[in-house]
Amino acid sequence: MDVGLKRELEEKVRASVRLTREDGIALYESDDLAWLGGLAHEVRTRKNGDVVHFNVNRHLNMTNVCTASCAYCSFQRKPGEKDAYTMRIEEAVRLAKAMEGENLTELHIVNGLHPNLPWRYYPRSLSELKKALPDVSLKAFTATEIHHFETISGLSASEILDELIEAGLESL
Repeated sequence: MDVGLKRELEEKVRASVRLTREDGIALYESDDLAWLGGLAHEVRTRKNGDVVHFNVNRHLNMTNVCTASCAYCSFQRKPGEKDAYTMRIEEAVRLAKAMEGENLTELHIVNGLHPNLPWRYYPRSLSELKKALPDVSLKAFTATEIHHFETISGLSASEILDELIEAGLESL
């Protein structure tokens, strides 16, 4: 990026002028990460002062058994396949509790689309995890999993989300 464009972008950022799509592309293509980071820091500081949020997030995958066969996924296993696993809820709680000493603030749960687990397994797991870790935010499930829950439960997505939220879900 030439010096003139850099200067123009700096002026816009410092004047809080909305950037154009072309400006965004130029910033994206910039190889000067120190300069770009400096601009981002100016904007963040202007908006939030010295307040910074830090999240200690850990992942918990209660099952890797999945029927989806997504081409990009190296995580999933077919039922009965070597390395396929499904945790009992008590085991998941034990593993999550072991992470608590790491100043855990968020537990992120993503699973495979298990063909044999009952719908109730999922809200019960959230409920038990929330009981064990009341101060930890539960971020769980993907849109694909919510659709799978519709299929196995006969409930609507709205009903599923209501139950999951009641059980302790805080974000997807």
